[in-house]
Amino acid sequence: MFRTIFQKMMGIFIAVLLVCFILTGVLFNAALNRYVIGQRTAVLDEYGNRIVSVLEVLLENRFDPTSSVIFGSMLETVAINTSSIIWIVDDQGYILLYSSIPPQFTSKLRSSNGLYQLTDPKQFAVKNSSDPVHETGSFYGLFSDTGMQWLTVKIPFYFPDIKLNNRIFQGNIMMHTPVPEIKKTGTTILQLFIPAILLSLFISIILVYFLSKRITNPLKDMTIAARRISSGEWQNKLAYKGNDEVAVLAESFNHMVETLENLEKMRRDFIANISHELRTPMTSINGFIEGILDGTIPAEKQKDYLNIVKDEVKRLQRLVSDLLDIARMEAGEMKMNIAPFDICEVIRIGVIYLQKELEDKNLNFRANFERETMFVSADKDAIQRVIINLLHNAVKFTPEGGNISVTVSEVKGKAEISVSDSGEGIPEEDLPYVFDRFHKADKSRSKDKSGVGLGLYIVKNIIKAHDEYITVKSKLGEGTTFTFHLSLAQP
Repeated sequence: MFRTIFQKMMGIFIAVLLVCFILTGVLFNAALNRYVIGQRTAVLDEYGNRIVSVLEVLLENRFDPTSSVIFGSMLETVAINTSSIIWIVDDQGYILLYSSIPPQFTSKLRSSNGLYQLTDPKQFAVKNSSDPVHETGSFYGLFSDTGMQWLTVKIPFYFPDIKLNNRIFQGNIMMHTPVPEIKKTGTTILQLFIPAILLSLFISIILVYFLSKRITNPLKDMTIAARRISSGEWQNKLAYKGNDEVAVLAESFNHMVETLENLEKMRRDFIANISHELRTPMTSINGFIEGILDGTIPAEKQKDYLNIVKDEVKRLQRLVSDLLDIARMEAGEMKMNIAPFDICEVIRIGVIYLQKELEDKNLNFRANFERETMFVSADKDAIQRVIINLLHNAVKFTPEGGNISVTVSEVKGKAEISVSDSGEGIPEEDLPYVFDRFHKADKSRSKDKSGVGLGLYIVKNIIKAHDEYITVKSKLGEGTTFTFHLSLAQP
C-alpha cells in the first residue's frame, strides 16, 4: 500500500515539476525574446540617430569626394556590427545610399534613373516627428520571400536647407534586421537554461525520493504498530525525534497508545469490580433466602437477615442506577432543570444524609460559608448528587478522627464550592485520571472497596452539563480538595 502511495506521490510530483518547468521555459523564452528584441531595437535607434548626425556632416561637405566614401564605409561597418541592412531613403522612396541591397530584394524594388525605389508609399512615408518608427513583419511584402519576420527601424531626417529636384531633402534612415538573427542570443541563453532545468529536475526527483521515504516509512511503522496494538501488544511505540510534523504525529500516536492502554486497563478493572459488586450481594441474598426457606435461619432472626437482603438490593439498585445515568450522559439524554436554589442548604442536606457515616468514623466536619445563603442557578437534584458524591468520597478516604470541610464563597461573580478532606491524598500519577470512567486510585487507601470508579465520572459530567468544570488538588499525606463553580442566580 505504501509503495503505491509512494509511487503516486513521485508520479504527481514529477508531473507537477515538468509542468512548472515547461511553463517556466515558455514564459522565460517569451520574456527573453521581448528583452532581446527590445535591446536590439534600442541599439538600432542609437545607431540610426548617429547616422542622421553623420549624414548632416556629409551634406555640409557634399562637394568633398572622400566624405561619401567615408560615409559608405561607416554604413557597412554599422551594418556588420548590428547584423542589419541600412538604407537611406528619401520621401519619394528612392534608396540614395545603402550598406547593401541583397539580390533577392531587387525584384520587389523599382529601378529608376539608376536608383532603386520602394514601390509602396507606406514603406517610405515620413513622420512629422523625429521619433523612430518600429515595424515587425515583412515590411509590406518586401521580405515576404525570406520566410521570416524582419525588424525595421525608421529614423526620420529633415534638412530644409538642402534642395533635391526642387524639393526639401527629407526621408528615413531604414535599418532592417531579421528577427531570427536577433533571437540567436536568446536561443544561446535558452540552450544553457534547458540543461539547468534538467539538472534541477534530476536533483528534485532525488530529493523528493528521500523526502517521501521519510514520510512513508513512519506511516508504515505506524501501520505495523497499530496492527500489533489491535492484538493487545501495547508496548509497540514509535521512536521519532525532532520538531517536524512526522515527529509530532509519532508523539500523538504514542499518546493515543498510552490512552488506549489506560482505557483498556480501566475497562478490565471495571469488569472485575462490577463482577465482584454483582456477585457479592447476589451471593449474600441467595444464601440468606435459602437459609430462610430451608429453616436454617430461625424465625426470630429472619427479620434481621431480611434487612441485610434489603440493604444489598439497595446497593445493587445504586450500581445499576449509576450505570444507567452514565449511559444517558454519554448519549446526551440527560437534561438539566436549571432553577435558582440555595447551595448552602443543599450542602446542609448532604451532611445530614451522611451524618451516620461521619459519626461512625468520628470525623470532624466544618462548613465555611461566606454567607448564610447563596443562591445559584443550576439543577438542584443534580448538584445535590454532586455534593453527596464528593462528601461520600471524602468520608471513604479520611481516616478515623480526620477532618472534612466544605467552603462556599463568591469568586469572580460565581459561587465557588470546595470539598476538602485530611485523608492520605491521591498519588500525583493518578491525578490526571481521577475523573475518568472506571478509574480507581490505590484501593489500599480505604477499607471501603465497594466503589467501582463511577462517582467522580458522574460528578464531572454533571458539572460539565452546567458549562462549568471541576478541579482536584491533592498531596500525599495532606489530603485532597475538589473545587467547582456555579453561576450565581440573578436577584
